[in-house]
Amino acid sequence: MLEPHCPLGPSSVLQSQDWERFQARLGNTVHHLRGPGWHGLAVEEMTRLGTVWYLPYGPVLREASALPDALRTLRSRARRHDAAWLRLEPQCPPQAGTGFAEAVQRQTADAHAVATVLGHHRGRPAPRDIQPGFTHWVDLSGPREQILSGMTGTNRNLWRRHRDKGISIEHTTDPAGAEAVIDLLQRTADAKGFTAQKAQYLRAAARWLGSSGGCTTYTSAVEGRVVSALLVYDSPTTRIFAHSGMDPRYRKLRPNQPLIVQALLDAAERGQTVGDLFGVAPPDQPDHPWAGFSAFKRSFGGADAALGGTWDVPVSTSRYRAYRALRAARGGLHHARARLDRNVPAPSAGGATR
Repeated sequence: MLEPHCPLGPSSVLQSQDWERFQARLGNTVHHLRGPGWHGLAVEEMTRLGTVWYLPYGPVLREASALPDALRTLRSRARRHDAAWLRLEPQCPPQAGTGFAEAVQRQTADAHAVATVLGHHRGRPAPRDIQPGFTHWVDLSGPREQILSGMTGTNRNLWRRHRDKGISIEHTTDPAGAEAVIDLLQRTADAKGFTAQKAQYLRAAARWLGSSGGCTTYTSAVEGRVVSALLVYDSPTTRIFAHSGMDPRYRKLRPNQPLIVQALLDAAERGQTVGDLFGVAPPDQPDHPWAGFSAFKRSFGGADAALGGTWDVPVSTSRYRAYRALRAARGGLHHARARLDRNVPAPSAGGATR
């Protein structure tokens, strides 16, 4: 499984050493910085106005009070490399031994605290979230029957009876397994009108992360034909459900549900404590475009967790202003303030729902 950079509790695979090596193998320039109570992996990205340092779900903080030092260090180093601004998604991962319910509650409170610090250091909500600002976690720390009991009866029955319907489930860390995900993800994207992750990227992830046990492909098949596929990323504590697709001709068999249930149960067997279903609509927005698949993810039990969204912190004020002006000219900024409000609710609002 992907190893963390330092023992601040469970942090995202996107801030791991293996992810750093993966980005380097993709040809991206990466920087790893650390200080008292924090560490951060930054990936250089090019824009029309220069270089941006992007920290996916980073920097990782012991607590929000470590963020000012992280910002000073990141800005200073980025300035030396002529970066125009930082793009951040700061996280305060739960400390080892924290119970699931407490971890969810702390996540919302920490997201609010981080937003306050960012606001005091010229941070602004990015025009759009890169990684989801809300996600859905499933508690995998209990026994199998307890995990299953948190799901809807439909999901439990679909998993228990999938063999009766002729559905077989397999998983592999072989890079070739990613081809099924690539094929079905593209079909799903074509049918639903979204842009799928590039095949080259998924092949590289399966190749470079699968060798260390950090990337696994799950497939369900009927009469030897793969009808749904799922790619997950693993850290010592967390399994992220990153990419999936399904053959629409087999929709009535509902092959996705038993596939996800099996991947969750397998993660628990590996000793992981959280299944991250990766990206849901804010819980108070029933008309959100993601509402449909968010309800699907919530049917596996667990709770929503607020992650705070993506923020920009200028390094070069002039170039960042030029970037915002360019975005404004294209009509891309009018949603940012509303997104700030929904991504970082006050702790008293109770960001977690079942």
